[in-house]
Amino acid sequence: MNESRIKGAFETMHTTKEMDQRILAAVASGQETQKGRPRRRSRRFYHRLALAAAIVLTLFTVFQIPQVATYAESVLKEFTKIFYVQGDEVEMEGKYIRISEDADKRWKKTDGLKEIEKNLNVRLLKYDESYEGENSWDYYAGMIEGDNGPIKEITLTNYYYILGDLKNVDTTVFDSASTVNSITYTSGKIFKTPVSCQIVIKTEAEAEEGEDVEVIPDFDSAEATKYRCKNLGTDVLLYRVDTDGPAAWEQVRVREMTNMVIFYEGIEYHFLGEVSMDTMKEIAENLHY
Repeated sequence: MNESRIKGAFETMHTTKEMDQRILAAVASGQETQKGRPRRRSRRFYHRLALAAAIVLTLFTVFQIPQVATYAESVLKEFTKIFYVQGDEVEMEGKYIRISEDADKRWKKTDGLKEIEKNLNVRLLKYDESYEGENSWDYYAGMIEGDNGPIKEITLTNYYYILGDLKNVDTTVFDSASTVNSITYTSGKIFKTPVSCQIVIKTEAEAEEGEDVEVIPDFDSAEATKYRCKNLGTDVLLYRVDTDGPAAWEQVRVREMTNMVIFYEGIEYHFLGEVSMDTMKEIAENLHY
C-alpha cells in the first residue's frame, strides 16, 4: 500500500484526544497499573507495544495524523491464553469484545444464540444440526464490583448442543437458572454422549481489570493435538480428558472424552463429548455465522 492510500485509511479513523494520550502513555511505559497493582505483560505483548510505538511515531512524523493511535488501541485489547497439555505449551489468541451497554446482567436461561446475539450485539459461531430447545442455554454475566458493575465476562453454556446419532433423547427443563437441566439418551455409534458447548466472551471491562496472559494448568490428557481448521482459518486445540461430563448428562462413570477449544474473532468456544477427534474436527469444519 503506498503512502497516499495509508494516509487516506488513517484519516477515516476517529479517536479522542484522551484516548490518544492514554494509548501513547501505555506504549511508552509498557505497563499499566490497576488500583496500584502492576499488571503482568507477556513477552509478545512488549513486542507488540514496541511495534505499535514505531508505527505511531512514523505516521505522526510523515502524516501528522493523531488518529493513528487507533491501531495501538486495538493491540491493547488482545490477550493470550496459554494451555499446558501434557507439559506442552499451547498459545491461543483472543480479544476483548465490545458488547452492548444494555447487555442483560441477569443469570438466566434462554432458547437460542440468535436471541443472545441480539442482546449482546455480537456474532457467534453456530452449528446447523444443533439442539436449541426451550431454555437450552445458560447465560451468566460476571461483573466487576458486585452485581451492578460493568460486565467483565459472559459465559454461555448448552450441555446438549449437538446430539448427533444419540437415540431416545429426553430432556427435563427448568426455568430457574440455578437448577441444571438434564438429558437422558441412548448412545449411538458415533456419539456416545451429547457434545456440550460453552462460549466465553471477555469484555472491555475485563481488559481494564484482568491479565494479558491467562495460564491454564496442565491437563491429565492421553492425547493432544493442534489442528488447523480450514473452514475458520484458525488453529483448534483438541485433547482427550477423563471426565464424567456435566451434571446435566447424569453420567454414572468417568469416560475418556474429547475437548475442543477454538478462538474465533476473539471469542472462546469449548466443545466436550465422548466422540472421536475426527468427529470434533468435522464439527469445527461446519461452524459458521
